[in-house]
Parts: sequence; structure tokens; C-alpha cells
Amino acid sequence: MARRADPPAAPAAVRGWKRHLPVLLLCLFFVGLYATTLRSLGMLGWDESEYASLGRSVLRGEGFSISGRPNSLRPPLLPLAVTASLLVTGSASDVAAKLPNLFFSALALLVVYAAMARERDRLTAWIATAFLGLMPTFWLFTPRLLTEIPFMAFFTAAIACFYFGLYRDGRFFYVSWISVALALLSRYTAVLFGPIALAFTLMALAAADARQRIRGRHFWLSPFAGLALLLPWLLRQQLVFGSALVGFQHASGQLQAYLPGVSMPWYFYPAHVPGMVSPLLCAPLLVGIVWAVRTRDRFALHCLFVVGFVLLWFSAYRFKEIRMATSTLPFLAMVAALGVTQVVLPRRLTAPVLGGVAVFLIGVFAFSFVRTHRFFSRAVTLGYPSFTEAMRAVRERTAPNTVLMGASVPQIFWYADRHVVDFPDEKDLPGALRRCDWVVVVNFERGQKPYARQLLAKVTQEDGAQGNALVSRDVRFTTVLIRASLLRERL
Repeated sequence: MARRADPPAAPAAVRGWKRHLPVLLLCLFFVGLYATTLRSLGMLGWDESEYASLGRSVLRGEGFSISGRPNSLRPPLLPLAVTASLLVTGSASDVAAKLPNLFFSALALLVVYAAMARERDRLTAWIATAFLGLMPTFWLFTPRLLTEIPFMAFFTAAIACFYFGLYRDGRFFYVSWISVALALLSRYTAVLFGPIALAFTLMALAAADARQRIRGRHFWLSPFAGLALLLPWLLRQQLVFGSALVGFQHASGQLQAYLPGVSMPWYFYPAHVPGMVSPLLCAPLLVGIVWAVRTRDRFALHCLFVVGFVLLWFSAYRFKEIRMATSTLPFLAMVAALGVTQVVLPRRLTAPVLGGVAVFLIGVFAFSFVRTHRFFSRAVTLGYPSFTEAMRAVRERTAPNTVLMGASVPQIFWYADRHVVDFPDEKDLPGALRRCDWVVVVNFERGQKPYARQLLAKVTQEDGAQGNALVSRDVRFTTVLIRASLLRERL
């Protein structure tokens, strides 16, 4: 009887895909989890509306602009991702604009997995990915149309690949510099890669193999790969605004100028780290830090250097906020995962041990789930829902060529879909009113000119009955629409 032939072996690519199936399922789980909060907070904030408006303007062929005015500050990566999402979905809703961050969150998770799998093993990589995905701050920023998540993905990739370029293979430098360019195209704080990379290079001079790679062609040619990706945006800035670095110049003074009367203590960021990563993850993180210092583990110490540098850099500023420190989360996740696999777990992984890990992760998940859903169930963006109701009325009752005047320009432009101008200086108000149709006055926008609130005294209930004014009010916020011609008569 003839012997039956063995089935052909699966191709190496298929076997590799199956090997990484657990982390792909984990990322799919997190994306589905984060998607449940995409409709949170009611409406987009100022920065979010800018990204959404830029994306919609590009889709319509109006250029990288908001209400017809070219924008010099916002980097293009997130707005262009919004453009792609609006195009694919055929929708201009808040959810459609936010969808790209689900992709970027999965990318950030996969970057952490790839870095740890390259450095250590798949178990450590899987745990690091789970830790990052379970961190409440990571989840809190995923449903918000901000640059924290995409920046985190590319900044982490840039630093991890630069490390691997020094100590593993010089070809990683190309991936690193391309990631730097993508990070710069999402957020200007990617310039911190420069001093971090310099410090990594100086530390690497102590290793003979790293010195050889530093002298190699990949180290010196790779920055041009990033520059080639960055060059079109720099040329656009130069042609439109006369300076290729105009965005960097504007961004460099934002933290110093924002809320001049507010100052946070120097320990603001260290004090908030436990809440950012979850108190339950503090234990493996501390274990990982102690282990890294005691064993002088090179990769873990480099991760801790990045965390320390970023926190110290932003601690030097008077104004501080959590979003400035979110780029440290992937590195904290990797150090915590090393603490688990190198110290806590025994060499032999039995079913009870893996069960204990699963129970711990479920506990972290429960904590993060309760915290984030409590936040999303209570918090709303300033102005919601009165503002969106008023803007809906504008869309329904006015012609597309209507011109509005208001302080929150990107939010008005996104929700009313009408041309918007800001409040001028008070002496210029009469002339400006001749060039617009309606004035939007709110009680929640800090940047609104002080005299704007005084315009409400010129409006009566009879004006509302005649259709010359509309008041949209909820428990906290008020949005008032006033016909510009009415104000011209009563100034």
C-alpha cells in the first residue's frame, strides 16, 4: 500500500503571520474597545475642529485652509488622515473625522510589540502591548481628534529604530528617520528626537560595534530619507508664508504664551505618572526600573532615559498639561513588561502562572474601563450642546454664502459650514459688521474679545421673535446668534 505523502509545509510568511496572530487579535480588541467612545464629549474642541476643518477643506479642493485662510501652524499628517477618512466614509461627521485615530492607536500598539519582540521575545512584547493599550491615558486620547496618538506611534518608532540602528543593524536608521519625518508632520515636539538621538550616539561610542555603525554610510545617509519626506511640506510653508519653519516658530512660543496667569509645580509630571499608566501598573513599572538599574540593561535604560528627558524638558515650562507627556507611555509600558518577564515570572511558564498574568491584566482592564467610562459619561466639550444646536440652526436657515463673525472660528466653520471671521478690535467692529451676516457670541470661549459679551445687551426678546436673534442655552453654556444688520443699527 502506497504511503500517503505529507501535506506541504506552510510558507514561511504564513507561519510568521500565525505566530503574531495573538497580538493582532489584541489590537483588534483594543480598536473595538476604543471605538465605543468615539461619540464621547459631545463635540470637537478648538484644536480638534481645526484638524477636522483642514481635512474637509483639502477634500473640497480649498487647500490646507480654514474658512479660506491658509493655515501655517498645524502639521499636515492628521488633517490629511481626516481627508482620507471623510473620502472613504462619504461622511463629514465627528465620528468620521475621528476614525483615523483608531488606526493610529493600533499602529502605536504594533510599534511597541515590534520593538519588544526585536529586543527580547514575543511574550514580553505581548505584555508591553497589553500594558500600553490598558493605560487609561492612552484610551482617553484615542477618541479625541488630537495628535497625541499618531505622534506617539511615530516618535516611538523613530527612537526604537535609532537604537536598533546603533546596536543591531544600520539599516534601521532609515526607518528611524522616516519615522522622525512622520512624527514632525504630526507634531512639532518631534524635534526632541534630536537631543535624544545625540545622547544615544554619544553613549553608543563606548561599544565597538556601535562605533562601526556610526561611521557607516547608513548612519549618515539615512537623514536624507526623512528630509525627502518632509521637504514637500517645508516647500509649501516657504511658498505660502515665506518661511519653511513658520510652523515651528509659532509652536515654539505656544506653551509660554498660553494662560499666562497659570503655573504648575515642577513635580507636576512625575506626580501624574501613576494616574497616566494606572496605579495597578505602577508595581511592574517600579520592578522594571529597579531591574534595569541593577542589571544595567541597555535597552531598558535607554527607555528610561527617554522618559526622563521628555519629563524634564516639559517640566521646565511654566504651563504643564498631561498631553505633553503622553509620548512617554510606550517606553513606560516596555519597562513595565520587562519587569514582569525578567523578574516576576519564573523561567518555566505553567498554566497557573499564565492564569495569574491574565487575572492581573483583567484587573488593570477593569480599572481603566471604570475610569475612562466614568470620564466619558460625565465630561463634555465646552459649549455642548447649546453650540451644536445653534450651528445646526445656522445650516438649516442660512444660505451657503452666509458670513459669520465669532471667536471660536474653527468650531463655527466645522459645525456651521459657513465662512467665518473673528471679532476685530472694537474700533473696527462697525466696518466688520458690514461684511458679515450673523454674529456668534458664546460664554465659553476664552479667546473671545471682551466687548463681545456686551453686544448681548443690545438684543431684546422681540428681536428673537422677529428672527433677528437666536438664543441656544443649556445648564452651563449659551450660544447667541445676532443678525449683523441689527447690531449695526444699535452700535
